[in-house]
Amino acid sequence: MILTTAVLLGFKQGISEKVFGFWGHIHITDTRMSRTLELSPIKNDPVIKDSIMTIEGLSYMSMSDNMRSTYHETQGGVRSVVPYITMPGILNRKQAMEGLIFKGVDEEYTWQNFEQYIKEGVIPYINADEPTRDILISVQTAQRMKLKVGEKVVVYFVQDEDQVKKAFTISGLYKTGLEEYDRKFAFLDMKVIQDVLGWRADQVSGLEIILDDVMDSEPIADYIYTEILPSDMYSETIKEKYRSMFDWIEMQDITGIMLLALMGIVALVNMSTALLIFILERSKMIGVLKALGYDNWSVRKIFVIVSLWILGWSIVIGNLLGIGLGMIQKHFGILKLNEADYYLSQVPISFDFIQIIGLNLLTILITTLLMIIPTLFVTRITPVKILRFK
Repeated sequence: MILTTAVLLGFKQGISEKVFGFWGHIHITDTRMSRTLELSPIKNDPVIKDSIMTIEGLSYMSMSDNMRSTYHETQGGVRSVVPYITMPGILNRKQAMEGLIFKGVDEEYTWQNFEQYIKEGVIPYINADEPTRDILISVQTAQRMKLKVGEKVVVYFVQDEDQVKKAFTISGLYKTGLEEYDRKFAFLDMKVIQDVLGWRADQVSGLEIILDDVMDSEPIADYIYTEILPSDMYSETIKEKYRSMFDWIEMQDITGIMLLALMGIVALVNMSTALLIFILERSKMIGVLKALGYDNWSVRKIFVIVSLWILGWSIVIGNLLGIGLGMIQKHFGILKLNEADYYLSQVPISFDFIQIIGLNLLTILITTLLMIIPTLFVTRITPVKILRFK
């Protein structure tokens, strides 16, 4: 059970961190922005960015199912606010062509969460004063087009039915393991896209916000939308923007509950069966104790206490094995996965010790209550019958 919960939690956190590393936690875009990548610029307003950066923590109210309001505090605030532009184009080299979405960023872009995915080369160099021609593509794109770090490529953009050609140098290769993103996206200097689109230096597709704690994304996004943004801008969490991905991740909880239920049933059946056999083997002892004046509950308590002793040692050993094996996998990554199928290169492990404590307490409670049932067999044993045949 401990390993099951650790793997499921690690799986959810691992994939979520990759998505957040790619997109941040909250996006601010034009209210007219559609999901077809139709480009609607917003102003990269320093006043708005400074107002967002001042958010260090919020108190907010939520409504429960029984219509009672409760107050909460966020775990942190806003860590960074950076602009970005996304635009489709065609990567070309030696008659090989690949349609990609180019994410333009500036010198403020936060690469800390993304640097771990750089497999070769370096992140693009971006100058604050003039456009630079570095481009970061995925390992998958490089393999399909037989490209290497340092090679020259040409990107074709279409603007107002005109074809605009720009030359770039591959600065590095990245691999997140999220095949959908690796197959589609490349990174370059935002100023190049602004030049293609004819946008001013203060016009961007949106603002990408990174928080101290992802759990605060919804209240902070709501606060930004209602208190800071003008009417022509909209704030949206990445969970809302890519709901299908996160719905799929949340569905893993159902798998976890089913696995835990099956393991719990097996454990309870085994414990009850073992206790029943234990009682049958000690039927002569039960008869003697009853002949000496012990009542049914006093005899049953003996078997319950012995069973709890066995259960206690089992739980200690189970915790040591579960946490120990999990730590080994977490630090050494012995069990590998096909990243193309599972988005992760090894079996992920993430421990939530509050969850582990709750799992132990629940197991002890349910097992103890159900162990009382087999002891009812003690009430059917009479001293006369037992002692006569023993």
